[in-house]
Amino acid sequence: MNQSKKITEGAMVIAILIAILVASLLPILSLITAFILPVPFIFYVKRHGVKAGLVVTVAVAFISTLLLSYIILPLVLVAAAGGIFIGHAMYKRNTAYETLAQGTFGFIIGMLISYIFIQTLMGVNIMSEFSQIVEESVNTSTSMIESINPSLNEKDIEVLIDTQIDLLQQLIPTFMVLFAFISAFITQWISYKWFNRVEKEKLYFPPFRELQFPSAIIWVYLLALILSVIDFAEGSTMYFGAQNLLMIVGIALSLQGFSFIFYFAHIKKKSKVFPILIVILTILFPTFLLYFVRILGIIDIGFRLRSRLK
Repeated sequence: MNQSKKITEGAMVIAILIAILVASLLPILSLITAFILPVPFIFYVKRHGVKAGLVVTVAVAFISTLLLSYIILPLVLVAAAGGIFIGHAMYKRNTAYETLAQGTFGFIIGMLISYIFIQTLMGVNIMSEFSQIVEESVNTSTSMIESINPSLNEKDIEVLIDTQIDLLQQLIPTFMVLFAFISAFITQWISYKWFNRVEKEKLYFPPFRELQFPSAIIWVYLLALILSVIDFAEGSTMYFGAQNLLMIVGIALSLQGFSFIFYFAHIKKKSKVFPILIVILTILFPTFLLYFVRILGIIDIGFRLRSRLK
């Protein structure tokens, strides 16, 4: 009976996935379907496990290649990887933030596999394409700067363009992690809404104020700081890795700092306007305030600031 149910639900999931892939060919719907596509994988893996999810992935990849094109495969791979990791975490009944972490890792794995696929089998150089897009956008922004500040000479403008292009290219892994995190969060939120409505479960994200990273992240940040001050050759792998590690861990600690501010407002019975205003001000004036929030996150993790407030 269970095997029959697994096959029936598998066929249903495959049909839904193919329908979503067809809808994703429309430019208007492509952005929406990108976040909806992993949900059927999550549903199936949560009910039947990873092995069943891998079988569905192979079936969807094969059918979509026959009916549509092999060009659609990178999208299938990213959605399947993210969906399987989130579904497995839900299958194991992990917490919401643990599920989010695993989902982020899953989307990163999917993007790396898709990158290899596009580079080798499709013959598209993603780095060159990205460099071209970055160069065009930087040239546009530089033209605006030149019109605002005509005193800049051509040499200054060229240095500015080269610096911005190099920085954006070096931070590609950081952008990848951020995209994976946002994709995992939106997909997990949609799947929670689905399960709560259809399966009558009670899945939800805990309040942001309860977000806490493990204390080991401080040592990772310290390592990133040490690596960043070492005089690695510019453009080398170590230089490239140190800059991205510092950026990614810094973002995590900033999130921890914001979480503590929301927690402080809750404990002290402050209005929600207070922490929201701080977030807005930090976005508007990141040069100083972002470092303060990051330090607050470090203190919160390292010195258990929340327990002292209690």
